[in-house]
Amino acid sequence: MLNFVNLILQNKLDEAKKVLFDRLDEMVAERTESAKRYVAADRLEEVEKLEEVARRNTNIIKMGRINKIRRRIRRNAKGRIVVQKNRRRSGIKGYRISGNTVKRIPATVRLKKARLLKRSWKTTRRAKLRRTLIKRKMSMRRRAGLGLK
Repeated sequence: MLNFVNLILQNKLDEAKKVLFDRLDEMVAERTESAKRYVAADRLEEVEKLEEVARRNTNIIKMGRINKIRRRIRRNAKGRIVVQKNRRRSGIKGYRISGNTVKRIPATVRLKKARLLKRSWKTTRRAKLRRTLIKRKMSMRRRAGLGLK
């Protein structure tokens, strides 16, 4: 700093200007380094908070062996969109809620349900495959019309 004042007193303004700008560049570099550390720390805290919020789904409340699902979007028998609220579900796979207790689903019931699903999906699977093939054929026809392969 004394060097700067001496240069001004000696009327060497160009050199004084150069010394001043060099000192300002050093100060800016120091401040930038310290600011980078603070910004990095803040960014890390924000990322950790976001990950914690993503992990903790506010829609599902865990109450021991029961999960209370606050909102679910479903379709009713007529195909209309319905919002279900506060559904109680078992938090353990292979168990269901009967009355107010969590009970194990018997093996016979599971096998029967699997058999029924297999039977219903036998026809649905074929219908879905046919639908996807028709859509693919239409898409390919459109692409060919545009000159794409």
